[in-house]
Amino acid sequence: MAIHKLDLLENALDSLGEALSKFEEGYEGEPKAYKFAVLHMAHFIELIFKHHIASKHPLLIYKDPFSKKLDKNKTIGLWECVNFINNEDSDTVSSELRTDLEWIKRLRNEIEHHNFTMDVGQVRNTMGRLFRSVMEFLEDQSDVDIEAKIPAQTRDTFKILSDEYEFSIRNAVRDAEAIEKANPIRYSSDLDTRPVRLVCPDCGHYTLALSSESGTGYRCTFCENEESDELPGVCDICGVHTTKGELDFWKMDDESFEARCYYCSGRYHADKDD
Repeated sequence: MAIHKLDLLENALDSLGEALSKFEEGYEGEPKAYKFAVLHMAHFIELIFKHHIASKHPLLIYKDPFSKKLDKNKTIGLWECVNFINNEDSDTVSSELRTDLEWIKRLRNEIEHHNFTMDVGQVRNTMGRLFRSVMEFLEDQSDVDIEAKIPAQTRDTFKILSDEYEFSIRNAVRDAEAIEKANPIRYSSDLDTRPVRLVCPDCGHYTLALSSESGTGYRCTFCENEESDELPGVCDICGVHTTKGELDFWKMDDESFEARCYYCSGRYHADKDD
């Protein structure tokens, strides 16, 4: 009979690999995969903290390490690990990280023991923060090379989660894609059909998307810019549909602005006379 045996670190890394794999599935459009990403990530974090403590002395991960009859079936939990680490060096586990740990612990308990509600966007963002915080902890407190030990197929996800900027871009693109999917364009001869997504001129990403909360009707899901010359516009004089960059805006006596196209602004006649 085959025997599958993992030590504490191997068990932690195995859960990390599964968490990254499920996170990738979730990002690719399978929301329920995030449920398993949460479970595996929570397991990884608890085990990696235990590994850190066991590196001080292997008996310290047990509930009563000084007992004459050591019960190896009873180990310390996440919060005991956190307290141990902070007693060694205060604020190693920051209040911000502790808040995220409380979030994932609570969601894991709901998944395992009850019904649960999961905000997919929150799951992505919080798991990203947790992952980076734990990686920073390991860089400061451990000599374990995590990246070298995870499966090759999850290494790209590992790198994206490790880089806050790249992770933010990926999230923003994902959010813009969701907006695009929810607003399919029905192409016709109707000239006022609005594009759902545009390239944002401020950050350069394809993330300027329709937004009901924006004054322009668009907002970048990455940098929150709401302006672009490529936004749809209408001439207030003749009603022609064009882009904002093609319009001139004339200040009126009542302090409002009137949008005028190439012809109604007089530019056509000026260019023609030249």
